[in-house]
Amino acid sequence: MYRKVGTQQELDIFYHIKRTSWDEKGFEMEYAGSKSEQYIFYIDEHPGGTFQFTPYEHSRPFIRNKFDEFVKDGMKLVEVDSFAVLPQYRGKLGREIVSFMIHYAKEQKYTHAVGMADPSIFHSFNHTYHIRAVQVGDSEWFKGAIAIPALFHLNEVYEHLQEDQYEWYSPPEAWEAGVF
Repeated sequence: MYRKVGTQQELDIFYHIKRTSWDEKGFEMEYAGSKSEQYIFYIDEHPGGTFQFTPYEHSRPFIRNKFDEFVKDGMKLVEVDSFAVLPQYRGKLGREIVSFMIHYAKEQKYTHAVGMADPSIFHSFNHTYHIRAVQVGDSEWFKGAIAIPALFHLNEVYEHLQEDQYEWYSPPEAWEAGVF
């Protein structure tokens, strides 16, 4: 299950999860802008994961400077950030969060996403989820760790969900039915 953050209490939960996960990895904490949408992911009604979307036109200057040269006509971009899972829910929420990212992109008609990706997440997107993630610049020290500036080709996934390589995908309506 997931819920869009809509109250101060939910925002506090969101940042608690993110801070716990990021502190463990040595990342510096950052906070969302007003145009960002934050989501909390739950297991058995217990909050365990986070993810955030920011329309590209509202991304921070750092992100815009990093990715503007790669934006092409016909692309509709969203910045993705704050992929965090509490230790006790790792291995249980990742697929749900990635499925939601694809669902969100399709519903909002985003063709691509950009973000500074942890190398293990970058590898996972390419090799586990078969989401084409392209490194668009040199890896760099970012918020306390090495990160890869990545362009994610989300439309290639949601336009081909029937293919075997995307059998991991489960739409949110299936989660409610207990299929996930």
